Amino acid sequence: MPAAASSLRRPALGVAGVVAFIALWKLAYVFNWAPRGTIPDPFSIPAALLSEWQGGRLLPAIGSSLIHYIWGLGVGTALGFGVGLMAASSRLFDDVHYMLARVLRPIPPLAWVIFAIAWFQVSHAGAAFVISIGVFWVNYFATASGVRDVDPRYYELARAFGHGGFLKRITSITLPGAMPSILSGMRTGVGQAWMTLIAAELLGVPGMGQEMNSAAGVGAYDSVVVYMLAISLIYTLSDGLFALVENRALRWRP
Repeated sequence: MPAAASSLRRPALGVAGVVAFIALWKLAYVFNWAPRGTIPDPFSIPAALLSEWQGGRLLPAIGSSLIHYIWGLGVGTALGFGVGLMAASSRLFDDVHYMLARVLRPIPPLAWVIFAIAWFQVSHAGAAFVISIGVFWVNYFATASGVRDVDPRYYELARAFGHGGFLKRITSITLPGAMPSILSGMRTGVGQAWMTLIAAELLGVPGMGQEMNSAAGVGAYDSVVVYMLAISLIYTLSDGLFALVENRALRWRP
């Protein structure tokens, strides 16, 4: 296959997949494959987007969601990284906390919504609290796993050259060796935060989730799709940006 044709094959198949999905969506709308009115016409989405934009709802909802998204992502990432690093680096810390971690880990982030409302009311802080819990566990396990997978021979070599101190060992051996796993966890957390955010907003916190809930309440399912696509676009941009940072930070890899 010529090089030019080969380079175009993947984008062409990708476009074909999108077209096929829209065609299937249109068939579902025409033949009422779900309760009548609950599947919007795919060709009505541009008009719904324009309506949300002109109505002054889209941008404020995005801005509101980004406030607790950024705070929840930042706090959850920092705590997950810190606790995961200590768990894998300190036997004493791991022994003290491991049972508590096994009790708390199975509890889904949304189970904490009740306490988030009780402690923070319906606010950005409450949504950020719920988001941070989901992000915390992703980064905790990614960091702990990455640190434990560092080759022990590197530590032996560091001690031989006089770098056996805890902090020196962490900065010169542990973090560089575990960085691929740590960054992978952070990138996963970027997506995890969005999934938790929308669910938290459905309970009343201002943002895209609340707008989706309001639109669904009046049967405006085309507007619901608009916010779904907005979430997809923002996630794609944030994930792409993080991928650039990740590639730059790990440019030393072969």
